[in-house]
Parts: sequence; structure tokens; C-alpha cells
Amino acid sequence: MRAHFVAIVSAFALFACSAPEQSSQEAPPPPPESEVTTPAPQPTPPTTEPPAPTDQATTDAPTTAPPPAESAPSVTTRSLRVVATPVIVEINRDQARNPANGGSSVVLFSEGATNTYRNTVTCLNVWNLMDTATTQEVRVGLRKGSDGVVEALRPMYWLNRAPTTAAEPSCSDRLARYDYTRAKTIKDKYGLTGAGPYFLVTRADEKMAALIDLSGRTDREVADLVQYFRDGFAFQSDIWDPTRADPSKKREALTAFFGGRFRETLVAALGFISAPTARAGCRLGDLKDAPCT
Repeated sequence: MRAHFVAIVSAFALFACSAPEQSSQEAPPPPPESEVTTPAPQPTPPTTEPPAPTDQATTDAPTTAPPPAESAPSVTTRSLRVVATPVIVEINRDQARNPANGGSSVVLFSEGATNTYRNTVTCLNVWNLMDTATTQEVRVGLRKGSDGVVEALRPMYWLNRAPTTAAEPSCSDRLARYDYTRAKTIKDKYGLTGAGPYFLVTRADEKMAALIDLSGRTDREVADLVQYFRDGFAFQSDIWDPTRADPSKKREALTAFFGGRFRETLVAALGFISAPTARAGCRLGDLKDAPCT
């Protein structure tokens, strides 16, 4: 994927000349402590589904400060530094999942009362920890920050049935408007049968994908894996390397990111799909995701 960045950087060299020199690259800062706090140890889950988190309180999206692991790849040209940045992009039913800077990703939820709690925990973490961008910014591909750093945007699409009318929608509102039908179509393309949620990173032709499966994960694991997706997974230049499916490679990548906080249970959350066998009637490469026939 680095070739995408170099090609795009050449086209934007003129406006970058005024950017201040950057001597080093820093990993993105952790979310404000006022928004996200470290959770208490999780008790043994009850036999019935726990109540959904209160989506007005950002403290319900637990996480810890990101470890000093690998940083987003960058390309430096004169005074220009370009950093690959995963961003949330909301799209409606008639909009395609356009790739940018090497691919795109999508967050996939499953409908149903039994999935409400896990969906809400994931929603809170996604919207608390990730930056946002518009479809127009994704079409341009680059966005210049006030500090002179140019972001090469890699979109993670959030599927809506209809746009919101709220200035600051809650996760209850976001999940009520979420397009579960379109999400199921995408899961059918890749044979994903679990409850999820899933973070799926796909090539434009949809013939290769890498994923993080949050099915059955604890709140702490959800927070950690959302952070890993943002800082150590979605932008990796070797995301399409089939050897990443090897458990030892997964373990190596997770250990490099989490350090002493690595837990073996996280290995099973990472997946890789090559040449998927789509369900009959599902069309690979259709990024508007028409329903399978």
C-alpha cells in the first residue's frame, strides 16, 4: 500500500511546501481521560444479558493508554510528512464504500436484542477513539492538519439506513439507524456467520480481506482491539500478505503492539480471507452491496 501514498504525495507537493519540518513521528495520542477510563476487573458474566451501557457517558468505553508500539507508516518529502490515518465515514444506502489509499474497511453489526450490549460497547469505543472524515475528504484522499502533517485517509465505513438529524447522536441513535441488512450482505460475501461485531478491511475487488472479530469479547478486549485496529492494524502496509493468517504472525504483531499487556486470547480475534467463496447471488466487487439474490 505504500505505493499509493507516494503517488498521492507527489500530487500534493505544492501545498505541502509551507508545512513545518517534522523531525520525528509520534503515535496518535490516547483519548482524553475525561472520555474514557480504565475499567474495573470484569465479574463473571450473568446468565442473562447485562443491560446495555449508557451511551451518553463516554466512560462506558473503557480503554487504556496506547502502548509505545509501532507507529503509522509515513512518507516524508521535503517538509511534508504523510501519515496513514483510519477515519470513520458515515454513508447511506445509496453510497458506495469507495476505497482510498489502498483499501477501505467497514464495521459490521448483527441485529437482535442479544447483540445490543456488545454493539453498544463497540459503538462507544469506535466513536470515542477514532477520528471522522467526510465522503468528500475521502475522495480527495489527503487532509492537511494544522500541525503540517498530511493524513492519507483510509476510511472505515459506518453504514446508515438514513442520515441523522441530531447534532451529536448517541450510540442508541446510531445503532437504531444502522443498516443491518447491508451489513448482512457484506458478511454473506465473506461467509461470516458469527454475531460480531466485525472490523473488515477489504481490497477494492473484495477478493481479499483482513478482519478483527469481536464476537464474545469482554469489554476490555473490545476496547483493546478497537485501539489495535486504529493504531496497529488498519494501516499496515502488509495487510494483504497471506502469511498474516499464520497464528505465529498474529501473535508477533499483537505482542509488538501490546507488549506486556498481550493476552493469548486476542490471537483468535484476527482473521484473513483470500479468494472468498461468496454465497450464491452475492456479487464481489459491488461496493454498493446490492442484496444477494
